[in-house]
Amino acid sequence: MKNIIWLASYPKSGNTMLRIFLSCYFFTKNGTLDDLHIIKNITIFNNYNVFKKINGIDSKNEFIKNPSTISKYWIEAQKKLYDLYPKKVFLFKTHNSRIKHNNVFFTNEKFTRAFIYIVRDPRSVLVSAKNHYNYKSYEDSLKNLLSDKHLSLAKYHVLPEFLLSWKTNYLSWKNFLKENPDLGLIIKYEDLVKKPKNELLKIFQFISKKHFIKFDQTKFNNALKSIKLKNLQKLESIQGFDEKGENSGKFFRKGLIDEWKVKLNTQQITKIENAFLEEMKELKYL
Repeated sequence: MKNIIWLASYPKSGNTMLRIFLSCYFFTKNGTLDDLHIIKNITIFNNYNVFKKINGIDSKNEFIKNPSTISKYWIEAQKKLYDLYPKKVFLFKTHNSRIKHNNVFFTNEKFTRAFIYIVRDPRSVLVSAKNHYNYKSYEDSLKNLLSDKHLSLAKYHVLPEFLLSWKTNYLSWKNFLKENPDLGLIIKYEDLVKKPKNELLKIFQFISKKHFIKFDQTKFNNALKSIKLKNLQKLESIQGFDEKGENSGKFFRKGLIDEWKVKLNTQQITKIENAFLEEMKELKYL
């Protein structure tokens, strides 16, 4: 029943970069990116089109009124996918914490073939999230980063996700890996930026162990070129990008590693470092 490969992360941590790379490799002839819409081949799991296959599923309006009710359908939706497509392997994006709510885990080893979790310095996440979600201030962005009550809201076809805090989100997937040492891979966004070839090859090799894939060096190299920031910015300026925040600027903005150093004040930095001290030390952000 293990037919889902999760591409998981806290929002604004590099999930889109990975999805575009894998979309180029799996869904083009030669790995070259010509259309940003190709990323739709790796959709978000909390998509009403996925959940509506469940008999008796609530209407989208119910999830708008009561976002947390989504949890009772997590496992049922994954089981339904297997029942309908037992031979198909799905690649799904998720920002959901791998937590238990109302005695139900978001996912488990029964349905998860593999997962890749991308983690990013929370100080950088704060800056990127403020721009993407068009928060009025960094303080507003910080409230969500620190909150274990942070749920995204149902909108259009996308259902709520239990984002929670940066720390809880990261630890939930780290603990899932601890329970199942061969099931997942944790990658730092900063390493993806500094050493994209090495890190993406590591990801590719990990996926190939879980789901046989014939390696094509040309496609790999072309996909690697395709995710360069200037190329993504050029395509976005021509085609637009559906995942851009409604009132934000460009989605492919800067992709910097240490922008927080000139954007955040000392008090904001201290709040983050105090709240996430142990995890940031572990990940060598401190």
